[in-house]
Amino acid sequence: MNLLKNYTGRDEKEVIKLLTTRYKLDIADFITSRDDSGRIIIKIISEKSVSPAIEVAVSPDSLKAYLNVYPGINTQEIVSTDDIMGLLQQEMITVNVNREAINNIVRLAGEGGISEKVLIAEGVEPISGKDANIILNFEPVKNKPRILKNGKVDYKNVDNIRVVNEGDLLLTKKPATAGVRGLTVYNTELPAEPGVETEIYSGDGVRSENNGTQFYAKSDGCVTFERNTLEVSPVYTVRGDVDYGTGNIVFNGSVYIKNDVLANFSVKAEKDIFVEGVCQDAELISGGNIVVRLGVRGEGKSVIKAKGDIFVGYVENALVEARGNIEIMKYAYNCRLRAGGSIEAVKDPGIIAGGEVTGFSEIKMIQAGTVGNSRFTISVGTKFYFENELQELKLSKDKFLENKSKIDEFLGGVNLKKKEVLENPKVRQLIALRKQLDAKIAAADAAMQKLIKEAHHPRPRLKVLNELYGGIDVQVYRERVSIRENQKNMVYMFDDKYQKIQAISLEDKDWNDE
Repeated sequence: MNLLKNYTGRDEKEVIKLLTTRYKLDIADFITSRDDSGRIIIKIISEKSVSPAIEVAVSPDSLKAYLNVYPGINTQEIVSTDDIMGLLQQEMITVNVNREAINNIVRLAGEGGISEKVLIAEGVEPISGKDANIILNFEPVKNKPRILKNGKVDYKNVDNIRVVNEGDLLLTKKPATAGVRGLTVYNTELPAEPGVETEIYSGDGVRSENNGTQFYAKSDGCVTFERNTLEVSPVYTVRGDVDYGTGNIVFNGSVYIKNDVLANFSVKAEKDIFVEGVCQDAELISGGNIVVRLGVRGEGKSVIKAKGDIFVGYVENALVEARGNIEIMKYAYNCRLRAGGSIEAVKDPGIIAGGEVTGFSEIKMIQAGTVGNSRFTISVGTKFYFENELQELKLSKDKFLENKSKIDEFLGGVNLKKKEVLENPKVRQLIALRKQLDAKIAAADAAMQKLIKEAHHPRPRLKVLNELYGGIDVQVYRERVSIRENQKNMVYMFDDKYQKIQAISLEDKDWNDE
């Protein structure tokens, strides 16, 4: 063969270099030209004889094998498929050998075609494992202020708490995978890079199932996910102040605040609220108890309401309202104190002065009023929420009666003795609704009777263990007396026999609190 064709992708300069180095030809031994397609054609004009050659090159990662074929010149020797397969066997290349590519190379070589870097075998690349995937079933806390519709930033209502319920699926973990092993062209295994595993830890209030791949809330509370630890806490802890950093707090458990609640912020909890510091013209609303260890002060904007008891160090210019008891450790000045149970200020100095004071069973303090602050009323014996709740129950009952009347008006216009009328779906629905309304009316009546029965305490007391300043009005039930002069160590109660308020000295030997 004295004609070669370039299928290597080399340019003319590189082809000449190939002929002079591999074939050991001189420049005078060949002539280069191009065919109609632009392919380089080499015409051998020398009598030199060169045997054909085949070479295999394997990529550094052993995943690919390439073939170089150099046809002979001035020789009867040819490149055959068997030659190539024999070389591959000798090199132990056995995986995914491309016979079609090899046959094509042999065909080209038969026409004098030089081929280089032809992919003729390819291993299987390992597939790296996937890292563990953590899927949160709650939106992570952002701790960022909200943007209002008018474009302003609401720094108080910060997105700071995620509340969950018992049994909620909190997190799903898809474990890391090991990956899929690969094969080299030599049929040796290539290890896969395993995915990175992420360990999830169950903190308080969390249980895991399915080999640690699903995590559930064991109770209602505040969910946090920090440092791969998932917790549901029935107590939401604020480690500093309630301020613009925390925003207003709304939580379905208890809230513990290590410092203060600053002015114009609010804390609402379905259970207890604990404040170690001061509540400054803020709002605390609790479905349980409220404890403000230091006190409440401000300019009259503070609202402290609890369905349970309230314990407070001192109170100034605030509304303090408890369905249960109110206990004041020091004093209360110019406050509206309302308790569904008792009110006590019996630790030194134990002063209540100004505002209005309303208790149910007993109001007890060391000192009532001060010099210049004795124009206020102390009322005991009637639940402060009695009238409002009674009115709400009456309104509810009236609404039920109104709806029942509308149903009766409709049913009065049809013949309920007819079977086809009674079987009408709308009629049946109205009859069932009427029964429900009757039950609701009866329940409202029972609730009103219970409220009325429990509205007044059988033996309410006002006890002043030291000074009671003149000018204070004392009210028991609906009866009221004005204290004209300062008194000491007095108890006020209602005399059932004479239907009036009775005052007795606590030092009176006939005094009996039974």
